[in-house]
Amino acid sequence: MKQSQYLVIGGSGEAGQSAITCLKAKDPSAYIITTTTTNEPVSNADLTFFGKTATSSLSKKIQEDLQNHNISPNFKAIIYTPALGEVGFPIIESSPKQIEETLGICLYPLLDLEESIKPELTIAYSAFYWLSHTLSFYGSMGIAKYKADLWALENPKKRKIIRAGTFFSKSVRGISIVLQRTMKKTNNPDLLTLKSRYEISDQKFMDFFLSYAWEHEKEAFQSQFETPYRPTNREDLGRGLGLALDSIEPIVTVLGDWTWKESELPQIPNWFQQF
Repeated sequence: MKQSQYLVIGGSGEAGQSAITCLKAKDPSAYIITTTTTNEPVSNADLTFFGKTATSSLSKKIQEDLQNHNISPNFKAIIYTPALGEVGFPIIESSPKQIEETLGICLYPLLDLEESIKPELTIAYSAFYWLSHTLSFYGSMGIAKYKADLWALENPKKRKIIRAGTFFSKSVRGISIVLQRTMKKTNNPDLLTLKSRYEISDQKFMDFFLSYAWEHEKEAFQSQFETPYRPTNREDLGRGLGLALDSIEPIVTVLGDWTWKESELPQIPNWFQQF
């Protein structure tokens, strides 16, 4: 029986590690190749390609590494985790330059990989970018997640999105640092509310920020479920990938213990269409 190959872009982060763990559990004989921006091997992967950043040359460099290792580029799935962009201001205020720079990390390299390597499945990650709190601070990242949703809906058989609740990660830590800085000079009413609530919270900002996000997620979705809300963790991300690999629907959502699937965009503000 032929061994299945998987490519995990960004294997050392929370999403990447959850993906590797999930794939090993689902298919113990799977051969997992992963990338990292560093020179440190990624835990639990079979092969790490070093010094790989999410840029326009990513696909070309990965193909060169595959050739150097004499590996055929036949992948069951490519799982793409990079998420970096300008945040700390309302999504609707994103400039064309900010959007292009964010897509250059979060989406364009994924499209190149899909087109050049042609895996059976290409999988990316999204978020609840349309909830009131994220609308106020998610910046150009919100546009990137919206574009990723549209991408998946165009070809559901070949493309999947894992939409996950807020979990602790380097990306979330980065957002919280930028947000704490931006709050000091904002006129946005939602950010001003966030600022005033933080000032009376007696918490470190990172802890407050996570609690604030979790509170909004609970408020938005608890009424649809009997089981109580809990924050999303690494195991939930793995559950999402396991479901996405076998799902007919293009979008699989994991939010704590809750799971659901979608075949259309969520109810988002109409102004997203201008982007």
